[in-house]
Amino acid sequence: MGNVVVLGSLNYDCLAVVDEFPKPGQTLAARTLDFKLGGKGANQAVAAARQGANVAMIGCVGDDGAGVAYIDYLKRRNVVTAGIVVREEAPTGTALICVRERDGENTIVVGGGANETLTPAEVEAQQPLIAMGRIMLAQLEVPSACVVAGLKMARPMGTATCLNPSPWRDDFPWGGLELDFVIVNEEEAAALLGRRCWHLGDADWVLQRTGALRIDTLIVTRGASSTLAFSSVMPCIEVPAMKVEPVDTVGAGDCFAGAFAARWAENREFEKSLRAANVAGALATLERGAQEAIPPKEAVDEALANLS
Repeated sequence: MGNVVVLGSLNYDCLAVVDEFPKPGQTLAARTLDFKLGGKGANQAVAAARQGANVAMIGCVGDDGAGVAYIDYLKRRNVVTAGIVVREEAPTGTALICVRERDGENTIVVGGGANETLTPAEVEAQQPLIAMGRIMLAQLEVPSACVVAGLKMARPMGTATCLNPSPWRDDFPWGGLELDFVIVNEEEAAALLGRRCWHLGDADWVLQRTGALRIDTLIVTRGASSTLAFSSVMPCIEVPAMKVEPVDTVGAGDCFAGAFAARWAENREFEKSLRAANVAGALATLERGAQEAIPPKEAVDEALANLS
């Protein structure tokens, strides 16, 4: 069991299942409407905890009912909440999610709320939590300056750094800090590298680019296609995706990131951690919702055994 620190967002999600995504000016009736807890940071924290890690969360919620309920919810899922700031003057972040019934594809609009008020000083105040982590995992639904502050603190204290730069932000200071792992999807990889990477045969130019960006290992998830890992400190590898019929892809990437961090914190075995993350992310598409669909460690281990 390893220690994972997650720096990121906490959102209250409104999820509508629709036949088709609405066109501009169009009003559609939802097949179903649910209210759920989400946010990329909290999703990844819960995913890591479900994989058996000791998890601490750093973030910010409002002092409204949603924020109070969220902290209680995380505590009941064995996530340490001492690093979550409760902001009086801001609402808890909210995400509006549409899921297309026939294929599980989704569109998301996020209102950051309290997430956007988190400050670098509040992150730096959590130095004891960060120091206890074997790995620190962050995303970009909180201010970039907070992410940079947290990740810069982590490495000198022996805590590995993992960034999932989602949603993509042009203001992130790539090259301004060293990163052990960066997890991106295909579109984010193209934005980061300047062009799309297709296979491990692209390793030479990808590693030249990631070296300039001070990234040790770049992990590229590709949905139903295999995951690519380009690394300057380990062999570059390709890991097949688990074949599933997705019901809802919301949160699958967050599940992947949280599962990877948890498994790596536990054993520091990169390929094994990547394979487990692939399976966890695939299993997360078999149910609706982000956190509700996150599989437990036992389910991931069973699926891994069946694949071998």
